[in-house]
Amino acid sequence: MQRSMAVERIPLWILLMCAACRDTSPAADETTGGSSSGGSSAGTSTTMGSSSSSTTDATSSGTSAADSSGSSDGSSTTGGEIELAGECPLDVHVGGFLAGYEKTYSAFSGSVADGVVPVSVLEQVAEEGDCKLLLRNNPFCDPGCLAGDVCDFDGNCIPYPLNHDLGVVTATGLADPIMLEPVPPTYSYFYTMLPNPGFEPGAILTVESEGGDYSPISLQGIGVTMVEPGVEEIQIAHDTALDITWTPGDPRTSMRLQVGIDQHGTSPLSLICTAPADAGTLTVSGDLLNQFLDNGVSGFPSADFYFETVDSVVIEPGCVDFVVRSHAQVVVFVEGHTPCNVTPDCPDGQTCDVMTQTCV
Repeated sequence: MQRSMAVERIPLWILLMCAACRDTSPAADETTGGSSSGGSSAGTSTTMGSSSSSTTDATSSGTSAADSSGSSDGSSTTGGEIELAGECPLDVHVGGFLAGYEKTYSAFSGSVADGVVPVSVLEQVAEEGDCKLLLRNNPFCDPGCLAGDVCDFDGNCIPYPLNHDLGVVTATGLADPIMLEPVPPTYSYFYTMLPNPGFEPGAILTVESEGGDYSPISLQGIGVTMVEPGVEEIQIAHDTALDITWTPGDPRTSMRLQVGIDQHGTSPLSLICTAPADAGTLTVSGDLLNQFLDNGVSGFPSADFYFETVDSVVIEPGCVDFVVRSHAQVVVFVEGHTPCNVTPDCPDGQTCDVMTQTCV
């Protein structure tokens, strides 16, 4: 099967970093939220010398997210001499930091807001084995919210969460350790001059803030290898289980698969699967895929593979995390669905619905 005009989605973490180049205040007619990351330009950076992969004994001054609210699966991740608290629950996640590794470049970014953007809180609608389905709900307010506000799930307009100054943020264990200052008024941290890869496999990475508007934080991670999917494309069909493979990685890290097949739906589902990186394989059941497909298909489906570690801590406004991640993307073909940009992309007798990028 061939796709006439495949479009590779820009990874979400890149979009979040790009948001650092502009003001992310909501528009006057906006009634749903977006990413809480934002900024007007890259922060001031100072490299600190050679990188180090030695283990540090830094202890967070906040409360461990695993102690207070737990990671999403209730477990922690152990990496050598360090113990990682896992990811933040979405309903208290107010931001964090990312050391991202793509095939062609690496970058560091981060921001912390004073609240949770409602639309970022996804609803789990199903779970089976290593995989779950998460639904994005869209809040509705009538009348719509004014500039500077966002709609919550109770139909009320609330102040849009704003990023805050954490003071100087230091990141060590990278190929080039850095010190970053946020750029007001959106207080994002952003550095794109790292060598690629931006860290050595197995290196212990540490992110620390000096304080600023909130208590100082200290978070850690482990340098991951580049994730290598076992296939160049994925085929999805009703009543058919899906076997996913990848080249096994460091057992201290996780492999996360995120599949999106309804790119233009009003309430799309995401398929999220996690497994130890050294497992090399996982299976998505036919029943779970049926629920996934029945919710809708539109646009150009794709699957994102990640090797990652996640640490987190709770401070005054909520939970903050540090993700160390490598990323690769493969195309997804869905039985009975033909994506398009223009009608010539479609089979004979069909036309392209440009709004949903779907042949009908």
